[in-house]
This record gives sequence, C-alpha cells and structure tokens, in this order.
Amino acid sequence: MEKSKSNYDSTSPESIYDYAKSLKGKKFTDVIQENTDDVAYALNRMEYFNNVRAKGGLGNLIEEFYFGIEPNSSPLPDFQDAGVELKVTPYKRNKNGSYSAKERLVIGMIPYNKPVPLNFEASHVAEKLALVLFIFYEYQSNQQRVDYKINYIYLFSLFSEAFSKDLEIIKDDYEIIINKIKQGKAHELSEGDTMYLGACTKGMTAEKSLQPQYYNPSVEAKRRAFSLKQGYMTLFLNKYVIGDIETYQAIVENVQSQQEFENIVLGRIQKYKGFTEQELINEFNISNSKAKNNFSIIAMRMLGITSSQAEEFVKSNTVVKTIRVEANNKIKESMSFFNIEFKKFAAVDWEDSKTYEYFSSHKFLFIIFKKNQDEYVLERAMFWHMPVSDLEGDLKKEWLANQKEVIEGVKFKISGNTIRNSLPKAKDTRIFHLRPRAAKSAYLIRNLSFAKGNIEKDGDELPNGDYMTRQTSWLNKGYIEKIINV
Repeated sequence: MEKSKSNYDSTSPESIYDYAKSLKGKKFTDVIQENTDDVAYALNRMEYFNNVRAKGGLGNLIEEFYFGIEPNSSPLPDFQDAGVELKVTPYKRNKNGSYSAKERLVIGMIPYNKPVPLNFEASHVAEKLALVLFIFYEYQSNQQRVDYKINYIYLFSLFSEAFSKDLEIIKDDYEIIINKIKQGKAHELSEGDTMYLGACTKGMTAEKSLQPQYYNPSVEAKRRAFSLKQGYMTLFLNKYVIGDIETYQAIVENVQSQQEFENIVLGRIQKYKGFTEQELINEFNISNSKAKNNFSIIAMRMLGITSSQAEEFVKSNTVVKTIRVEANNKIKESMSFFNIEFKKFAAVDWEDSKTYEYFSSHKFLFIIFKKNQDEYVLERAMFWHMPVSDLEGDLKKEWLANQKEVIEGVKFKISGNTIRNSLPKAKDTRIFHLRPRAAKSAYLIRNLSFAKGNIEKDGDELPNGDYMTRQTSWLNKGYIEKIINV
C-alpha cells in the first residue's frame, strides 16, 4: 500500500477511539479506497474480503487499511501498547424494526493442552475484555461484505462501573467453565452451562475440531472458545451502543452468580404455587384473559416484569416456556420452535445448522401448570438446557435422518383427502421431529399431479422442485415429559 492515514497515538486508548470515530458512516469499500492509491491492490483485497471464508474477515480489513496494523495471530490485544482489543462485529435490523446482534462475540480459544487459570483476573478473557474497541456494521443479506456500512463505534471496558453487575456473573461463568475443564469434562461443555460468558464450539467439523484434554487425555473434546453470548451482545448494542432503546427490565438488581439468580427466579414463581390460571390473571390485573400468550404474560408478572423482555433472559439466551400437563400426567402437544427452509436445511452441515446453534446456545425456564378438574394450576418451575449427550447423540442422528429424506426426495402417499409424507414421525424418534404448525396445508407434487393450497404463503420448496407445507421443528412431548419428570 502506498497511502496511510494512521494518524493516531497507538499507546493511547482515547486517541485510538477518537481516530476510529471517523469510520462512522463509511462502507468497508470506502475504507479500502481511501487508504491506498493502488487500484489493482484495492480490487484484489476487496475480492478477498468478500469471501465469507476470508481469515480474520472484516476485522483484518480495518486493521490493515485503517489502522495500519499488520494482521497476525497473536493472543495479545490488537493495540498492544494501549491494551485495546479491536472487534469488528455485525448487527441486523429485524422485521419489526428492532436491532439485534447477528452473532456471539468470540473472545479467544479455550486451551485444552495446558493448565488453565481458575482466577478470572489472570485469564486471557479478562485481558481481552479490559478494553475493547467495538466497530459495529449493519449486516444486509443482499449486499456484498465490503458494501456493509459501519454505523457505531464504542469503547468498552468490562471493568468499568457500567458493567460491574455483569462482571460478577461473567466471573462466575468463567469459573463454571474452568471447573468443568479441570474435572476432565471439557467434552461435556455447553453454552447452556452459563449465563453471559459461553463456551462456543470452534472448528470446521466435529471430527476435525476434536482435541485431547490436558486434564483427561483419554477423552477428546471439541475445540471451544470463550464468547459473549449473542443475547448479551444484543442487549449491549441496544442499551449502551445505540443507547436510546430501553425495552428491557431487570429481574434483580445485583447477583453474584448464576445459582443465586436462578434461586431468586424459582423462589418468586414458587410463591404462587397452587394458584389457578384465573387467580393469576386476577392477581396481576391482566385485561385480555384470552390472549394466546397468556401464560407467558403471567410468567413475567410473577417475576416482577411488566414487559415481555427480561434483561437477564435476553443476555443469557434464556427462553421462557410454559408447559401444560394434563390430569393424567401427559402433555397434549410437543413443543414447537422455529420453521425450517428445506433448501437451506438440505445444504447445511449439522454443526452449522439452526437446530444445533439454537439448542447448544439456549437455556430454558420451564413454568409448569397441571390440570386440576377444569383449570390449570401452577405447580413449579425449572431451568434446563439440552445436555451435550442428547445434542450430539439422538438429536443429531434424528436431524440427519430428516435431512437425508429431504435431500433424497420426500415421498408422498395420497389417500382421499389425506396426504402423508416420509419424514420421520414423533413415534419414530426420541427427541426431535418436523411437522407443520399452521392449520393450512399446501402442496405441489409434480409426479403425482397433485396441488393443494397456497404454496407461496403456506408452502416451502423442496430441493427437487416440489412444494410441501412449511415445516416446524418440534421437541417430542415424551422427551419433555421426561425432562420435567411427570
């Protein structure tokens, strides 16, 4: 490169931050073009950074072209003399106009091949999060990477007063992860183990990422990295970076650990044990008693939340689910989650699938109501996350069986007004199955000359060009029954 505009003091966090502010409003292509006179070199680097597999990605682009830093793999902060780490990270605008982080924030690899410090202050995580220069850009699915626009710059310190409450939880999360590693159980690590600081998988495939454990050499474990969860980054973005979005309420003001937080939550819910649904509606003056999300509204009111967004749940990727148990100790319905898109479902590897990502990174608060005569009565609540043995065992096997059927071609059988498909049914699986959630069906099956419903609204295209009713991911009701021990 012939041109450099790196006019900042590399020993001063304030100078680095002030210099970074000029990035606001620029596209990544602007950053390249404004910082080199070599057109051919600029075009070559744009092509490189447009590749999603470019090592280091857009963070390296900012280092190279804007700050004049030679990209490297050093574990030290990017601005070593100032102790500042650089993180270039995406956010997205949702359909309802809200903003969310597009992904978790990866901090650094968890070492399995050497002793790890139990003391958080002595850890690599503490060093990396002491000072972080965040550069947020807006992700657009229809744009090339270098055309993304940088909109927010923020200098973050986990040890500042603003994040003192989070620091205590992150310290506790760190200890939970390290204690598991020291027990020789790195192969059982899960993002659901912790609240804000996670242990996310890091590697192209499960097989390639396996490594021996220092504390348990006979058992290999997936490579993992310390990360701040996507939910944590979403709240951080809205509350501190954008700064004008206050849609979250805290359940508690100060807690020191995950265990303390969970005990408080369960204790608050337990106070209403034995209340019927109607009694809870009356207790909290809920006006629309017939609303579809009535049980969720009741759950939040029991926790002292008047909105649908609890700060701690957002930051910890915790999903609140109410479960209705019938008088015979059975659940009527399996538990629904998200729709799938057949073409994406067929093309993605298990480790990159939405199903793996969701159940590996989320935890759940189940609030359990049991039917007594004609009413549902609050019985209890519990926190749960899917164990790695299920995630990597039957869930993976059942997901792959569904994927195989989609790739090879879903088969259909028509009998009168009924159409059956060859996807595995709930009775054929232990954990997971696919089926529609909507009442309306839609099909276009060319070899059977069969068409039904509105395929654009209610259908989804299969890889072979046929259409069938849009499918939703479900956890089997029998699996849920065993989790809650009914």
